[in-house]
Amino acid sequence: MTANTTLSDAAPDGGPLLVSMIIPARHWDHRLVETLDSIDRQRLPVGVSVEVVIALAEGSARPHPLEPRVVANATGTIPAGLNAAIAASRGQIIARVDARSHLPPNYVATVIDTLADASVGCVGGAALVLDRGLFGSTYAIAFNSVLLGPTVYRYRRTSGPVDTAYLGSWRRRDLELLGGFDTELHRNQDNELADRVRTAGQTVWYDARLVVGYYNDRDLRGALHHHHEFGLWRMIQRGRGQRSLTRRHRASLAALAAATVIGAGTLAAPRTRSLVARAAIVGYLSAGVVAWRSASNLRAARPDLITEPFHPLAPLLAPGLAAALDASWIAGILRGALRSQRGS
Repeated sequence: MTANTTLSDAAPDGGPLLVSMIIPARHWDHRLVETLDSIDRQRLPVGVSVEVVIALAEGSARPHPLEPRVVANATGTIPAGLNAAIAASRGQIIARVDARSHLPPNYVATVIDTLADASVGCVGGAALVLDRGLFGSTYAIAFNSVLLGPTVYRYRRTSGPVDTAYLGSWRRRDLELLGGFDTELHRNQDNELADRVRTAGQTVWYDARLVVGYYNDRDLRGALHHHHEFGLWRMIQRGRGQRSLTRRHRASLAALAAATVIGAGTLAAPRTRSLVARAAIVGYLSAGVVAWRSASNLRAARPDLITEPFHPLAPLLAPGLAAALDASWIAGILRGALRSQRGS
């Protein structure tokens, strides 16, 4: 990636550069405070300052040293909150931040450095799950690996162009030309915006230096519902004439379908059942080890956030949880497909 613009080009007349950190939040809680604290710890380049704009759906703001600007998000949806925060912001660069995230101290500086390349229309990083305990560790291992599909921002340690990345930062002029976020998409709105970035001829860049700590904060039922919604909204996008399933999604579906057919056909033959059972056990345990190593490698990038090791049983349970989450995602796709057929 070759830079062909400079930092000062992003600011009017080469003056000071303001970065707007926009946060859609349900309510003001300790997770949001931790997020604000991580913004407060940013090591900013000379001539750069940040402002924070929070789109709050419920409750009221509390004092914080950053003195964030707070706007109301009457609908409570993420895209509406993001657009409201963008409208209230003033920065030449817009950086989306999750209300349950921990930014690395070099986050803003890295975003500015990457967006100095005019060919890059959006830059984002990795989502490192920080949840603790048995379920939290199991979810973290499943999420930060290929068990939930080849989604780069969950595990990859090398930078490069991608179809989407976690969070996302843009030059304001580019984001305004794109029209902001689609408020009709309660889920997958970042993926859809990334599609528009690429359609406009720019690159969505995954920067492996941007490893952001993230709290899932859901139990099993909540996680299953969350992944189900991702599948459902993929099909809703299709009904709106937008791209729904990418190549990586289709590859995941094809692999799952092939494994199901092969497994069912093999088990139907009595002579092969024992062999298949042994192979399945070996494959399951291997998947847990590979996923554990993947999640551990991503953790190594943020030792400042790791307070305890994974639960010892988590690698054993991670493939099973991933299978349940994948099944819930597929159920969402099927539900969305049926809904589209009824509506047509």
